[in-house]
Amino acid sequence: MGKAVHRIRAHEMRRTSHPVFPSIDKYWLTVAAKEFPVGISTSANARDPIGLNRRVYKDVRSSLDGETATLGTFDLMNKGITILARSVKMLDKEKGLLEIVIDDAEGGIVDGAHTAKIIEEANQEKTTPDEQYVEVYIRTGVTSELVSDIARGLNTGIQVAPQSIYNIAGVFDWLKEEIAGEDYATEISWKESDDEEYDVRDLIAVLEVFNIFDFPNEVNAGKHPISAYEKWSVPLTKFATDYEENKDELPKSKYYRLRPILKNGLALYDRIRHDFRGMHNDEGGRSGKMNIVEEASTRRGAFDFPFAKLPAGQYRLTKGAAFPIVAAFRTYVEVNPKTGEARWRGGFERVLEVWRDIGPVLVDETFQLTKEGIRNPDQIGKNRKHWANLYMRLQVKLLQEQLQEQQERAPMRRRR
Repeated sequence: MGKAVHRIRAHEMRRTSHPVFPSIDKYWLTVAAKEFPVGISTSANARDPIGLNRRVYKDVRSSLDGETATLGTFDLMNKGITILARSVKMLDKEKGLLEIVIDDAEGGIVDGAHTAKIIEEANQEKTTPDEQYVEVYIRTGVTSELVSDIARGLNTGIQVAPQSIYNIAGVFDWLKEEIAGEDYATEISWKESDDEEYDVRDLIAVLEVFNIFDFPNEVNAGKHPISAYEKWSVPLTKFATDYEENKDELPKSKYYRLRPILKNGLALYDRIRHDFRGMHNDEGGRSGKMNIVEEASTRRGAFDFPFAKLPAGQYRLTKGAAFPIVAAFRTYVEVNPKTGEARWRGGFERVLEVWRDIGPVLVDETFQLTKEGIRNPDQIGKNRKHWANLYMRLQVKLLQEQLQEQQERAPMRRRR
């Protein structure tokens, strides 16, 4: 191997000298993710950029694609890419075009190789939004003796994910038992090192959106379980705390009492993601290229819907757009007076009937947000007004059903 020359165009660049090692210069660049160059050596990196199927890297990819994070925030959420280079040369100051020379044997990406690989894959699949940037740190003049120390130091910051600790502590044991007989039981990641398609946090998030104990059903409900989408760490911590407080008497646990609706709740989530595009088109809409609907890439293949046991499909509603719709069906969850556990009003088949009936309205209301400029699924998933509006739609639907039932019973009472 020898030296390699790469060009990087920076939106902004700063250069400083090192206060102790005068031969070392430090460069800080803000680079459009779509323009980050491929092929930079990773020989100096302590971790090879493999295992991108691990959940933590899937989360990075979804935030880069703008599915689970606000567009333009990738550089704020990601710690960036650090490169050791022989030299940095300004080619065009007005365009911010730089030329960097790298020793492929000892230089290149020393930290952030996984980020670089994720960006490369997204660029190849043309899913990287124009608004996403990445921080790039370049160091020149670093001696061979310092390379290994820098690589070791930069790669010791990964903490053990909370779910990995909770898994060891048995916090998820009853969840595992609940889904043990399902085909998708093997597709759930319970700790950070697992690389399955779904995560224990998906299960807990679905429990949270139907959490009538913390978010009681009221016509004028003032709060909704938005953290189920907005900040997964919140329901995860709540679940663990609830377990610790009630592990000796699980029937008192709020989440354990939601257990009877878990599998159907997951099925509803799948059903909504699967049906959205078709419902939109059936009502005369044109899906076209909607940011809130994902299209399966050639590399990935079709989307599976294991919870609802539906056929694989080319399209699915993004998570951010799906959660407010799913959460609106909290209206149809009630407490069983005999057991104290959650159940579906009228049974789950009735809930599916309601989805088929009012689904087009919920679909249209979600689509209208995109027409009003809120096109990013993450923004939709965090839009409090949207959560409240959809929930109110279901509240009105339920009240209409109850009124009709009363009217149908009235003649029978008069005949008696």
